[in-house]
Amino acid sequence: MTTLAPIVALGVLILVFGGRLLVQSLSGRRNRPVTIEDFSLARTALDSMSLEATATRRIFAIDDMEFIASKGSLELEHFFVKERRSLAVRWLRATQKQVAQLMDLHLRLASYTVEPSPRFEFRLAINYLCFVVVSNALLVLVWLRGPFNAARIVSYTLSVADYFCYVFNTRLDKTDAVKLGVANLPRSV
Repeated sequence: MTTLAPIVALGVLILVFGGRLLVQSLSGRRNRPVTIEDFSLARTALDSMSLEATATRRIFAIDDMEFIASKGSLELEHFFVKERRSLAVRWLRATQKQVAQLMDLHLRLASYTVEPSPRFEFRLAINYLCFVVVSNALLVLVWLRGPFNAARIVSYTLSVADYFCYVFNTRLDKTDAVKLGVANLPRSV
């Protein structure tokens, strides 16, 4: 059984990447070159994710819940948990969307990089797959148990999101900007 695990994992990865390539080829995004505008949007998304990290930690802070529980009524406590759950779910979905967009851009920028590395790309793909699984598990956990019972998974998710920010920032730094195209904008007369 243990000798089959790597083969099964490799097979699943091949299917996932094959499906992704198929979806990209059908949608036509693969044919569109990466533009300077895409590059600057990625920079903006990275900066936004870095700034949000501190605020996100407050969403899941247990000391806020302890304060409300010690000073407020049961009704106030339920309202507080409901509001924090809503914030946590919005943050998780936004982070998943941002990381997916950055991963897509990262894959499109692979041909523009100065130093390509298949080993690095494979490790990044594995980390992205783990991020998707864990962040979806966290989403379910937040819905079922509330945001304050998921501290370890939140910490992991934040650290992986930070890792992706670092990796994407590195990719953007190693991109040959001369090869990037300019978006087709209407000409002003």
